[in-house]
Formats: sequence, structure tokens, C-alpha cells
Amino acid sequence: MPAPYLEQIRRAKEWQDAKVTSTITPTLKKICIKTVSRHMDVLDKKALDLPISLIKELLQHLNIVDLDRIQPAVNRKGISTSFVWAGILRRISGPRKGSTILTEDEWREISMHKLFNLAFYGFRFGGDTKYLLNVNFNSLLLVMAKYIQHLVLRTSRPHGYFFARRSVLSVLEKGVRCIQLGESTQLREWPSDVLYTLHRLLDHGAARDVIINQSPDPRLLAWILHGRGPRSKSHQCPMESMQGEMVKCCQVPNTAGSSAGDAEAANYQVPEKEEPDEEDNNGGTPCKRPRLSIASAKAELDLTSTPCQCMVPKPLCQMFIPSAGHSTEICHKGQIHSLKINDFRGGVFPVLLPLLPSWLCLHSLSLQSAWTFEEGDALSLAESLQQLSATPGCSLIELSVGSLTHPALMESLLNACPTLRSFSMEIHPVAEYHRAPLRSIPQPAHHAELSLEKLCVKVPKLRTSVESLMCVLLRSPRLTSLHVSGINSSTGFSPSHLLNTVAESNRHLKDLTLEDINLSDCHCAIFQLLDNYCMLEALSLKDCRLLEKCSDKEDVVRQLVNSLKKVSSLQSLNLAQNRLAKTVTVLGELFKGPSPSTVKELDISSNFIQPPELLELGKLLETHRPPQRLLLTLKSNPLDRNMELRDTALGTLSHICDLITDHWNSRDTMADHISIM
Repeated sequence: MPAPYLEQIRRAKEWQDAKVTSTITPTLKKICIKTVSRHMDVLDKKALDLPISLIKELLQHLNIVDLDRIQPAVNRKGISTSFVWAGILRRISGPRKGSTILTEDEWREISMHKLFNLAFYGFRFGGDTKYLLNVNFNSLLLVMAKYIQHLVLRTSRPHGYFFARRSVLSVLEKGVRCIQLGESTQLREWPSDVLYTLHRLLDHGAARDVIINQSPDPRLLAWILHGRGPRSKSHQCPMESMQGEMVKCCQVPNTAGSSAGDAEAANYQVPEKEEPDEEDNNGGTPCKRPRLSIASAKAELDLTSTPCQCMVPKPLCQMFIPSAGHSTEICHKGQIHSLKINDFRGGVFPVLLPLLPSWLCLHSLSLQSAWTFEEGDALSLAESLQQLSATPGCSLIELSVGSLTHPALMESLLNACPTLRSFSMEIHPVAEYHRAPLRSIPQPAHHAELSLEKLCVKVPKLRTSVESLMCVLLRSPRLTSLHVSGINSSTGFSPSHLLNTVAESNRHLKDLTLEDINLSDCHCAIFQLLDNYCMLEALSLKDCRLLEKCSDKEDVVRQLVNSLKKVSSLQSLNLAQNRLAKTVTVLGELFKGPSPSTVKELDISSNFIQPPELLELGKLLETHRPPQRLLLTLKSNPLDRNMELRDTALGTLSHICDLITDHWNSRDTMADHISIM
């Protein structure tokens, strides 16, 4: 073998040996940092007197309990822990695509939420888990639980350890605001300990919002909703006193000691037998711990019955009544203020509609479905809403309904509940396909003013009348947010009519989103809207084909820029998916002159912007700097056509903007696009 090759092999071997030695023999500094990290519970105050560079290195070796505890003190020294939480999140979820702008608290909350969900269902933590070392497992759970506001409950059993540790459930009761039911929603498939958690969070905790991902078993829905909408004093339960003090029969058994760790958690089983009596702390009548079993509940609901036969099931907490005890105190139940069903089916209406008229604490109702609502069901919903609205104390202000068959149903629902502040709907006119005549929908003799502040209407690209939308806009002078998607101008309706109506009737509008609407003939209407009486803070013209018919595209973009600069309240601008291409450089004039734009967020994703144009935009923004640092979104642009120029452009922009980018491969994307043409 030639001597040069032997020399190269020898050097490579020496380098490998040196690398192995360096990994086996850590430096004295690393040994000290790791030692301090293992004893932060007693050394944290002294450790914070170290130089800032050493503190930053030390933070990467702390477990999440110590990191969470010392974060306020670290922040006071001008040090952010964002890089540590971001590193933990990368180890949990893998590398994130593109750049993400998150605050320090957001990084921490996302990390804690993901860690908690892994622990809650007993998944193993993979990879480097030094952020979980040198700390009692119960302490880990308590710290993670503090940041859980949205909890997903599944039919798979949560870790029994949570129910052995009453303190963890107590933290969840204080923090969780929203409960989401995932996976199967059949009552028979929900374990008793999961249902017990649901009961504790809704009836003893702060949870007021419920999300159901799949269309629920009507019996389960009735079981969840009953007593948490309309108040009822007829149900007696020996679980809580009138003052709301918790008695021990409402607690799960507490395992002695707190150092058993994962082995104890894995082996803990919710007991099926009653425990010995215990004296109440207040000297009251002793009571036994509950039997966490759903068998009796299933028998009472009679799973073979029809939904109408189980409209009034026994209250949830009565399923945990011990076999002994003679207390007859009233059972106070929680309130559900928001209900969202994402996969709505017709079988839910027989449960929901009878409850609506007296559900005074309901603030928000969302019924989404891949299937269209039958016209009769939509009108029955309107009738129930009308009864609710006519009842003193009605709290409903938000309604979202997916897949109605006709735009006129929008007015029926709004007329039924004119006090709504937010309304969202999607129209799928299936009647057109079947050529079925639409039944006449009764309308009020006069069109009263609506209280709407937010309106979202999505229409597919079909021949759909939008007269009802125009009527609603005319009746909504308080509207501050409008989102309209998919109106097809080929129906004889011009989007200019929509823009003119907004300009004349909705003077308080602050957020306007128009999506998938052909505005290529509406430039004058857009400029007029922006020039006159405009209070917009956010404007989104996404996929609106703004330049489709323009002979001089730069001139149109320049006119748009000049109109935008006149809107002194504008903070956010979205022009994604408009094929701006080379004309994007004109946007650099937004901040030119004595009256620069006040825009702080600019989204120009999916505009076929290439590196040369991006570099020119960066130079213009360098010359005419925004008054404040700009948040610039550049996703799905073919910046990979010239990687060197792209890096130069991004480097120039990074001095002026916070960038949100991605690793979009334009060649693969175009190949896929061409293959399906």
C-alpha cells in the first residue's frame, strides 16, 4: 500500500483515538457543571452567582423541575431559557421544519404539554432524557401538570400513578380549562378511571370546555351533558357537602410514600374493592372510598335502549357512590360553557336539542361534520336556539355550524338567536346535485339589527346564491371580523359588490380575510375600501389572483402599496398565493417616504418568489427600514433554485426581519404537480 495512504490511515486512527478519549474523559468544567446540576435544589442561589456564560451552559444540564424553578431568577439576570426548552422539544419531537417564532413561555408550555401527554399514558421517553434525571417522579408530574390547560382523554388507560397521587389530579383540576375526548366515543369502551378523571375535572375543577373528536354515542353525550347545562336540584349525592368541601369518598386511594417511582406507577391498579372507613378531617360521619367501576352505570343507561330512552341518565358522580354512607347532601355539578363536536352525526340531535332551551350557561356551540345537515335538522336547531335566546339569562354568543345545504339557513339561525356575536358556517349545496327544490324557509317580517362582531362564511366553488350574506352584512354594523372564502363570480355575483357593501355598512371592521376569491377585476373596489373610512388592523387576500388579468403588474402592486400606506391602523398583511413573483420587490416601498406603513407582519408565502427578487426586496427594506422589526413569512417559495443567493438574501433580511421559512423542495413539488395534471 502506498505510503501516503498509510499516513492518512494513521492520522485518521489518531483522530478517532483522540475523539474517544475526549468522550471518555470529560473536562473538569463539565464534571463541575454536572455535579452542580445534580444538587440544584440546594445550590441554585449560589449557582446563579456564576458568570453568565457558565449559567447558560449549566441550564442545559438541569432537569425540568430545577429549570422551571430557577427560570424567573435567570430571567432577572437577562438570560433566556428558550434555547433549553427548544432543545428539549427537539429531543421529544425531532427537529422542526423551518424557523418558528416562539416566546420563552411558549417553548416551555409546548415542551411541558408534550412531556405530560407521554407520561399520562405511560409512554417511554426515548433518547437523551437528562431533563428528567435526579428528581422524584411525582415532582416531575406536578411541574408538568401546572402547564396543562387542554387535556386529551383517551380510552387507553392513563397511568395509574396519576390516580395514586392525589396531588397531581388536584393540580390538573386547577389548571385544565378544556377537555378533549379522543378515539372511540362509545360509553362501554371508556374505563372507569378515565371517566373518574372527567368527573373530577368538570365537577370539582375549572374545566368548562368540552371537545368531542368523533360523533359520540348518544348515551355518552347524554351522560356528559346532563346536569351541566341546566341546573337541577333533584339529584341527591353523598359525595359533596353543600359548602363544596371534598369528602374522602370522592378521592382515589392514596398510596403511601412518594419515592416508589416508575415501578409503583406501572403496578398500581385502581382498586375494585372498598377500603376501610376513614374519619373525615372535620369530624364528620366516616365514609368509604368509592368503587371506581362503570358496570352499574352501563346497566342503568341500558345500552340496548334507544337514545330517547336515556335522555335523563343518573348524574356522573353517583356512579362513584360507595355502598355505605347515608349523607343526602346535594351534588353540585360543574358547568359546560363550550361544546364542540367535530364529527357530528344525526343521532346526536335527539340528545342535544332537548337540552339547548334551558342551557343558560352555554357560551359557545360548534357542530362540525363532513356530511351536510338535513334542512329539517338545521331548522330544528334554529327552533331550539330561538327558545334558548328567548329565555332570560341566555349566554350563547358563539355558534359554528358546518355543512349547511343552503345559504338561506344562515339567516334562519341568526334570526333565531340575534344576540350572537360570532357566527361561522360552511355551505355545501347538495340540493343542486339532486335538483331537489328547496323548501320555503320562514323569515321574520322585518330584518332586525344583528349583534354580530365576527362572521365566517365558506362556500365551495359552486353556483351558490350569496344574497343572504349581503343581507347579513347590511344588518351587522358592529362587525369587526369578516372571513369569506370561495365565492364564485361566475354565479352572476361580483366580489366588488361584497367589497362595496363592507365599505359602506361595516365601518368598524378590523380584520378582513378574503380567500379563494377571484379579485382580478376588483382593484378599484379594493383601493376604495382602503382609502375611505378604513380601520383595518389585519388584511388577508389569500389566493385571490390579484394580478391574473393585469398588463402592468408592477403598477397595480404599487397602487395597492400606496393605498395600504394610508391605513394607519394596519398591523398584519397576508398576500399569500397570488403569484406576485418579480413584483414582490415593489412591496419594499411599503416603508418608503414620510408616511411609511405600520405593518408588522407580512406573509408572502407561495408567490413563486426566487432568490434574486428576495435579495432585491431585502436591499429595499435595508434602505427603507420598517419602523418596527418585521415578521416576514416566506414559506413555499422556490428559494432552492439558487442556494448561495438565497442565503445572502436571508442574511440581509435577518437584520431587519424575523423570518419564518421552510425547507420547501420546489423541484419535487413541481414534479408531483406535473404528474397529476
